[in-house]
Order: sequence, then C-alpha cells, then structure tokens
Amino acid sequence: MKVGEKLISFSVLESTNKYAISNIDKLPSGSVVWALEQTGGYGRFKRRWISPKGGLWFSVVFKPRLLRDPNLYTKVISVAVVETLQRIGCPAKIKWPNDIVVSDRKLAGSLTEVIFKGTRIAGIVAGIGLNVNNDLPEELKETGISLKDVIGKEMDVSLLLAILLKKIDALRSRYVMKKKSGYLTRRWKKYLAYREGDVVAVSLNSGMKIKGTILKIASDYMTIMDERGDVHKIRSGEFIS
Repeated sequence: MKVGEKLISFSVLESTNKYAISNIDKLPSGSVVWALEQTGGYGRFKRRWISPKGGLWFSVVFKPRLLRDPNLYTKVISVAVVETLQRIGCPAKIKWPNDIVVSDRKLAGSLTEVIFKGTRIAGIVAGIGLNVNNDLPEELKETGISLKDVIGKEMDVSLLLAILLKKIDALRSRYVMKKKSGYLTRRWKKYLAYREGDVVAVSLNSGMKIKGTILKIASDYMTIMDERGDVHKIRSGEFIS
C-alpha cells in the first residue's frame, strides 16, 4: 500500500506516534495518522514538542518484511521534508541526526520508533513535526522558526501534507524497497547542515560534550576528532552552539 493511502485524521490528539503505536496491529504499512493539534507531542528523549493548530503533525507506519536499518526511514523522512521545502523557497537543511533547520533554527523534527510485540517486530512508526503557520512560544523564538516566517506567507497544511506523503512514498519505493541504502545515504548527506571537515561541538546522551572536527558521517554514526587528537565514534547526540 502506498504511503497515505490510508489516512486517519483528528482535530486534536495526544500524539500521532502514540496513536500509531497503540494501534500498530490494525494499521497497514503506509498508514498515516494526522492531527491538527497535539496535546502531548514528543521528540527524542521524550522531550515535549509543542504542537498547536497551524503546524503539521503526523506519523507514518512502516511494516517491512525484514527489519532493515531503522535509520533508513529517518533519512527518507528528512530528505522528503528538505526537498519539499526547498521547492517552495525554504533553504532548509538537515541537522544530524533528525532535525530540519533554517540558519540553525529548528523548523521540523522527526522521531522513528521501532515497535516490538514480544520478540516480534510489529512495525516502525516515523513521526514528523513541522512548524508551518503556527506561532512559536517566546522561549522558542530564538532557537525555532515557522515556515511562514521563512517564505513570507502561510501554506495550506493539507496540501503540504499531500506533497510530503507523495515524496515519502517515492523515496521509500526507490531506495528502501529496492535495497539501495547507499544511494539514499548519499542523497541525505547532500543536505546536511554540518559536513565532514567542519568543526563542531556535540553533547552526548551521557552529558559529555565533545568539540572537534567531523572526520566521517556514515549511515548510522559519525566520528569526531577532538582537540586532543582523540577520535570518538558517536551514534547519538546533538550539535550545540
């Protein structure tokens, strides 16, 4: 089934990811859960994602026969969002591992969750939160941004969703279903805000902070050489200022 062929929409929902996970057995692969507003949206590390009316909040259910790298689905989502936004004049880039930014201000984020039922993999849920026409709270205005403020006008959220779902389906068919992950990774790397050779600072899940030069960005990790010459292999973390 194509992505978006089954679309379940809500005016208000706690979380599209939570709904998709709770109903994973009933939802065929490609199903989309969309809410005009979320009351309990969340991102990585269960951080709250403020999701008022005017933004685009949805989740896609994937049920691959064999579980390939879940990061492939994160890449599909990220590339679809960036390429769609760039087509409408928004200079969006991907901030490793899963944020979409404009001039280092967060415009969108994604969260990919693998769902298990016992030892069986029931599916993968990829959630997307995109600030479109919504105003950001004061505490987020320096670090976040909405699409309307980038392109100078409001967008039809339902039209943007339709375009994105078509793009996601095309990328999934071209790269994931045909086992061309290397090609997808190269396409994804083209849009990265930080690239190999850049000097960055990264905060790890442990609380440790590393400043150094990116040596390599691979499919599911990157290596950084710090100021002392030590090389760190990082699978999860966040770029910081």
